Amino acid sequence: MYRHNEKILFRHGIWSTEYGIRDTGSTICCSSSVMRHPSIVVALRLCVICMIVLLLVGCSDVADVANLLLVTEEPTPLIVNVVPTPSVVFPPEATAATRIQSRGRIVVGIRYDLEPFSYIDASGQLAGLEIDLARELARRWLGNPDAVEFRQVRSDTAIQHLTDGTIDIALAGVPHTQEAEADADFSPPYFMNGQALLTFPDTHIQSLADLQGRTVGTLDWTESQAALKAATQLSVTYTSHDTFFDVLEALRVRQMDAYADQRHRLERARRLVAGTTVVAQYTWEPVALVYRSDDPFFDDLVTLTFQDMVHDGTRDTLYARWLPGTSPPSISLWPGSASTPALSASPPQRSTLDVRARIRERGTLAVGYYTNRWPYSAQRNDGVPTGFEVRLLERVAERWLGSRQAVTYVPLTDTVVTEEMALTQLEQGKIDILIGNWMPSREIALRANFSIPIFDDGVSLLSTGTAPVQQISELGGRPVAVVAGTAGESALPGLIQTAGMGIASTTYPDFDSALTALWNGEVGALLMERRRLLYVFYNQVGFFLADQRYTSRPLVYVLPQGDSRFRDMMNLTLATFQATGVYQELYPVWFDDPVPTLETRPGIATIPLSIDLAP
Repeated sequence: MYRHNEKILFRHGIWSTEYGIRDTGSTICCSSSVMRHPSIVVALRLCVICMIVLLLVGCSDVADVANLLLVTEEPTPLIVNVVPTPSVVFPPEATAATRIQSRGRIVVGIRYDLEPFSYIDASGQLAGLEIDLARELARRWLGNPDAVEFRQVRSDTAIQHLTDGTIDIALAGVPHTQEAEADADFSPPYFMNGQALLTFPDTHIQSLADLQGRTVGTLDWTESQAALKAATQLSVTYTSHDTFFDVLEALRVRQMDAYADQRHRLERARRLVAGTTVVAQYTWEPVALVYRSDDPFFDDLVTLTFQDMVHDGTRDTLYARWLPGTSPPSISLWPGSASTPALSASPPQRSTLDVRARIRERGTLAVGYYTNRWPYSAQRNDGVPTGFEVRLLERVAERWLGSRQAVTYVPLTDTVVTEEMALTQLEQGKIDILIGNWMPSREIALRANFSIPIFDDGVSLLSTGTAPVQQISELGGRPVAVVAGTAGESALPGLIQTAGMGIASTTYPDFDSALTALWNGEVGALLMERRRLLYVFYNQVGFFLADQRYTSRPLVYVLPQGDSRFRDMMNLTLATFQATGVYQELYPVWFDDPVPTLETRPGIATIPLSIDLAP
């Protein structure tokens, strides 16, 4: 009668197989512990009454009958912040910001059964991390935290509601997967779901390796047992349970050592079983805010607002309230001083840009590359483009167009073509992709899209080959050189504090003078962004470059703004390269440090990763 993922809200209680009711064909059965829950008792009583009434009056106006019975049974005021279908109908091309500003409120799709993210609390009101997050967006965008209305959706139907235009955004536990990118855009993650364990600290279980000889409980209608078996070959005794409350009771009375499940369910369980803790997460599934694609202004607004909330501590405050002791997922904070845009600055219509169409017509990718940014992009003496980013992009062309030569290179020289000029060419459609040591910033984000990071160009140490230094703690009293106004100078105070020891430093006005001091032995190492250090390391003998990055400086491909599918196509292609070993094959050709892991999403791409050329 009911599938496991179906929920029916009966005011204060959620009637759900997840929390105790299971399908046995024509009969709905409950565990004894759930049958004693007052909300479920009320729900079952109402169900019987509804069935009798339906037999008497037929099946029309079922919802009205149910609502009447609910009010009679429990006169608590109805939830007032659930929005009906909006009376104003917007055209499909209207941007989200235009809709929100015109309406004066944000319509948010949420779930009612996802404690502690979004749920009905004991007073009959919506509560949870996602509810507070929606109100914070309303406060920042509209100046009023109450300028938000909620519509119930399911995680698996939220994107369809966005497409239909019944909601502006979804905060409904929606996982950011490769499949979902075909139909929507996503914010930075606000929660990292995935398989993990719930246990008591005195079991001393901290990792999967600690499960040898232990008993682990799972829900029989989830994939948790199969996921754990795939993650470890240890000898583990498994116990399977019908309902969420059954497995909690078994954990509470110590019939098992740990409960394995998706983290979002474990977070609710942790609130119900005192003294437990979530440990040993072994799969990862980012959960993010969802909105319609091809809306570049709203994309910038959402992304920069999330970064603002991390920077000013709001995100951590919300986590401390709803997920105490849980670390929020790490997201990039782009440098720059550009302000987060206001709703009123939005264009009225979403973008119709189709980069793939012009590539198809041209037959090649038009790539702007800097000729003097070795080893990322450069030009050989014979005029042939080279560098790590060039070679990686040639593999992209091969995947999309069938040939590594299907690239039209547009050379850019720092002394002639500034990054501002290069971005203008991208905006004008003369270039499809910009490469050559591009780092995301707030300013560039307002004009272009970014791929996932392909390299970390953070601050590292350069030393001489005769006295190599791998860690800043190995300087042995010798001073470290920094260049005024660089990321190395900014990072030094924190590194000294972390090292817990006195480290002398000398500041130089420019890179050349600092490098000369290093070569002459006046300092033990030079702390600098890897871009400058790699050029020296590859072109001059006698130097040693440490592998460690003391800061993060992600490098990306820069893409035209307004074509979500093109950006997704690039990112999913890079994810495919990660999965098939193409990235791991190219990276060691250019760099001798360990191959990094790209920031890819779970799942498998469903959009085509190729471009059929025009006949």
